[in-house]
Amino acid sequence: MKVEIKAGICPGTAQIFSALFLFCCIFMPIPAAAGPYTQSIHGNGAGVNRSTISGYAAGNCSHCHDQHASIDGEEPEPTSGSASPFALFSDNFNDAIEMAPYAMADNFCFYCHIAAGGVQSGGGITNYQFHVTFGGYTTNAVTDILGAFNLDSYHNLYDIQNFAQDKFSFFTPVSNPCVACHNPHLLKNHKDHPADPTYTTISRPTDHGELWGDEADERMSNYTSYRPPYYYNSTTTYEPGGVALHDGSLTTDYNAFCLDCHQFEVPVTTVGLASMNPNTSAGHLTAIDWSAGGDMHGQRARLFDVGGAGSGCTGTIIAPYNAAPVKSNYVLSCLDCHDPHASVLHSGANRPSTYLLRKEINNNKVDGCGPSVDNFCESDLCFSCHTNSHAGAQGCFNCHYHGGVNINCAGPWVGPNF
Repeated sequence: MKVEIKAGICPGTAQIFSALFLFCCIFMPIPAAAGPYTQSIHGNGAGVNRSTISGYAAGNCSHCHDQHASIDGEEPEPTSGSASPFALFSDNFNDAIEMAPYAMADNFCFYCHIAAGGVQSGGGITNYQFHVTFGGYTTNAVTDILGAFNLDSYHNLYDIQNFAQDKFSFFTPVSNPCVACHNPHLLKNHKDHPADPTYTTISRPTDHGELWGDEADERMSNYTSYRPPYYYNSTTTYEPGGVALHDGSLTTDYNAFCLDCHQFEVPVTTVGLASMNPNTSAGHLTAIDWSAGGDMHGQRARLFDVGGAGSGCTGTIIAPYNAAPVKSNYVLSCLDCHDPHASVLHSGANRPSTYLLRKEINNNKVDGCGPSVDNFCESDLCFSCHTNSHAGAQGCFNCHYHGGVNINCAGPWVGPNF
């Protein structure tokens, strides 16, 4: 029914009906159908549950949103002391913090995604790094999201916020950097179901209203030349989660996801993170091209066979990348080498790495070049999939990086050499 109310007319039947309808909508307990939020990890029976309020079931909106600023006349903790955007109980992000370390109050998500000391009823939330949860590595550098973002190599939240509000229409100046990659009302519990991509936690920045990876056409199996790396301590099972199936159908298409941002030159604040590529704008990461005309680890065809014949090198490609159908070429997923949140501390006497590089890749623990194994060694990272280091232990990245094209390096190849 359409009710038209015109200004300047005394209240009549239509106006009274509208007032009664509004009263019923606000005060009558009208059942609501279960929707995407109630199916998310935040909205189900094991979801958000702020310990400082009572009378609300787990997953209730009030655990994150203070609709009326008080409950029974008292404002529940924590409080920022003033109204926060989106009616949240605290501000989304402290954008005065340009680089880590971060405190819990610097990011709204950290109030729950902290191992201890947060507001989630029953204690904090455990989240291991990607190469632990999905790759099977057995050493945990950190046990929560806040801890990960305080490692030396981390996804800078200030940079994410600035980039996202410039590129994506859904993102506002007061949005949380985490929502550039995650839709908090849709995401599911992938960490407890690593081999089931329908439990994905991510939404593409270019399609924030949908989950990414839950559909069959959103998997790495779309690339016929993709094979997942070995699971840690195994040469018979694969990521994610130590499964026998290795056609990529259980792995989210992280390439499409990451390239929503990294197809562009991304400005960075973190010291030492800017690209080594002299053709990239100063203070930026190189724009990545994973197509058939781009990087060698993308869809670009292999120039030499897996034994390196004709390359002038003696190195080979190792399993599982040296067998059909990926022997003639292979495509890597971004997360085969990188951790999406942060990587373990790669620093010390040897050259440090600040590129979110994993500590474990393809059943190989990435160690230092010498006795101090906590240091980062470029050749040891490359040995996860290759043999031979013709450039020396710490020389790989002098020539081999995203978009590198024979810069200061001689070779019989044409085009990107990474």
